[in-house]
Amino acid sequence: GKPAAPQPAEQAEREAAEAQEKAKQEAEAKQKKAAVFRPYNLFGKGLKIAATINGEMISNKDLQERANLFALTTGLAINAKNKKMVADKVLQNTIDEKIKLQEAEKYGVSVSDKEVREAYRNFEKANGVPAGKFADVLKEYHVSRDVFMMQIKANLLWNKLIARRSGAQISVSEREVQDEYARIKKDMNTAKYMVSEIVIPRKDGEHIGELVEILQNDPRFELYAAQFSQSASAPSGGKLGWVAQGQLPAPLDKAVRGLKEGQVSGAIPYRADFYIFRMDKIYNPQRDKQEMPSEDEVRKFIENRKADELANKYIRDLRNRAVVEKKF
Repeated sequence: GKPAAPQPAEQAEREAAEAQEKAKQEAEAKQKKAAVFRPYNLFGKGLKIAATINGEMISNKDLQERANLFALTTGLAINAKNKKMVADKVLQNTIDEKIKLQEAEKYGVSVSDKEVREAYRNFEKANGVPAGKFADVLKEYHVSRDVFMMQIKANLLWNKLIARRSGAQISVSEREVQDEYARIKKDMNTAKYMVSEIVIPRKDGEHIGELVEILQNDPRFELYAAQFSQSASAPSGGKLGWVAQGQLPAPLDKAVRGLKEGQVSGAIPYRADFYIFRMDKIYNPQRDKQEMPSEDEVRKFIENRKADELANKYIRDLRNRAVVEKKF
């Protein structure tokens, strides 16, 4: 027979539930719209010169736009707790951007507008933004498109500079591959820890307690490592990879061995720095089994490591030679 018609009470109940759900969705949409980005002023009001980098001037407006862009691309809300760290990071990023552009000009390395536009579109795609729509997001965050395009251009130029240098300087011998292979094999029979780190020089550590507090409550350790850590592991989100017992200096080794999986340590003072660790995974050779990589994978790994070392040394040398005057 035919299904029974819904009873009036049932229907009223269902309609009420639907209306409630609709109202909830509308309220959420309204709230989302109301959560307008309000820039946290880091570099002072009025237009003034905030810094010079090898004689090139940067205004506080430029730096503020870059701080807004930092908040947008990292998803970090700037507040009273982290404002000093963010201001320092934004200034360092701007210095790096300028010296990359200056170095490329010095060596006659260039990128076309087409390459910059393609990289911009790839950024939109990677972030699931419909073509051309990222401009609206930039506007919402008070960032001019030029500032964003300049960052893209600096990175493209830097990649070309690194490729030019590494092409001339990186080679991997058969001996290096065999040595690395032997090391990995031995490593597989040793208990070890997969660890990530953040390293902050003691002289910059006045807010270290706040950073630890943030890290113990925010799961995005990689993001903070990539932005604030001063160690060579920063570009890879602070990942140190597998560390065997006794491989780190004694005070750091002791701190790491005291951590459970997923746990973040306090700030450990060692020499001129503070170290913060996160335990990602504990490897027990009796329990866990690992695959040996192929020789090609090992060779590629060594090449990548050498390219990273070269890029890190290159930017460090340029930073050391740069004449930076901070005026805020």
